This record gives sequence, C-alpha cells and structure tokens, in this order.
Amino acid sequence: MINDLNIKDVAVYIGLSSVTKGLSISPLKLQKLLYYAQAWFMVFNGRESTLFCDVPQAWVNGPVYPVIYYAYKDKAANMCDHLDSYAFYDGDALEGLQKISDKLSLDTEQQELLESVVMMYGKLSQNQLIWLTHSEQPWADARSGLAPYERSEREISLDTMHDYYLARHTRNKQKT
Repeated sequence: MINDLNIKDVAVYIGLSSVTKGLSISPLKLQKLLYYAQAWFMVFNGRESTLFCDVPQAWVNGPVYPVIYYAYKDKAANMCDHLDSYAFYDGDALEGLQKISDKLSLDTEQQELLESVVMMYGKLSQNQLIWLTHSEQPWADARSGLAPYERSEREISLDTMHDYYLARHTRNKQKT
C-alpha cells in the first residue's frame, strides 16, 4: 500500500498537532518529525508502504525533504506564525488540525501514528533530533565518505530506514 499523501499537508498536520500540544516546532524539527513518521509508517505497514512518496536526503543537519525545506526555509523558528496562511488554520489549532486531517482522509491508524510521532519526538529539541538522526544508521550510511559539513543531496534509503527501525522495534518488543 503506497499512500500518496501530500507531504506539505502532512507537514501542516504535524505542525498543528505540535501546536495543540504546546510543543515547539521549527522548520528543522519538522523535517525530523516527517522523517520519523515515514520510517515508523513503513515499520507498521511494510516496506512497500509509504506515508508519502517523497524520499529524504542526508543533509548536514540530518534528514531533509527538499520540498519542505524550500517551503519553510524563510519561516520563523516557531511555525505558528505562518500556519494561518493555510485555509485550515484560523487561529484555532484544534479546528485546523481536524480540517487538515479531513483533507488528508487519515484513517485511525495513520492519525494515531502521526500523533505518536509528535508525542515521542516532538518533545525533543531540534538539536536533540539532529544528534539522534546522526547516531542512527540510515542517515550515517547515506553520509558515508562525506566530510561532516560537506553538502550532499544523497537520498536516504527507504529500505535502510525500514530495516533499521523494524530491527529496533523488534528489539524493544522483546525487552517487554
């Protein structure tokens, strides 16, 4: 099952969900939350399943979806100030969240996954998320051979993402 959700709409959902929970959401942090949403979606739905068709690139500060980078690169650190440019948000984040959820036609499992990602990773600072992604195999493999501050547009393998997080999930389940 390949979902063809619009990554920009998923980004708005994640941004509004974060706002409703009182969590900060910078453009850089948004990138990491999208990355983890894609990774965990594949874990729970199989490698052939993706939440959206975009593939992250291994940039210096971690996984980046270029389309989201260019959409948000000039925005303030906290996304609240520009979410009102979307028809979904009229200052009421909960109402906006419901509207974007309806537009995306999220099923219960998809919505629960996105909410779980926001709750688990959204509590971390953007610097903690950079460190976390740098310590994980998918980004590290894609950056292999590059200097720490060398620019790159190398894609992070969806196969590696799936396998790495599935193995992590399996290890965690065995501990409980």
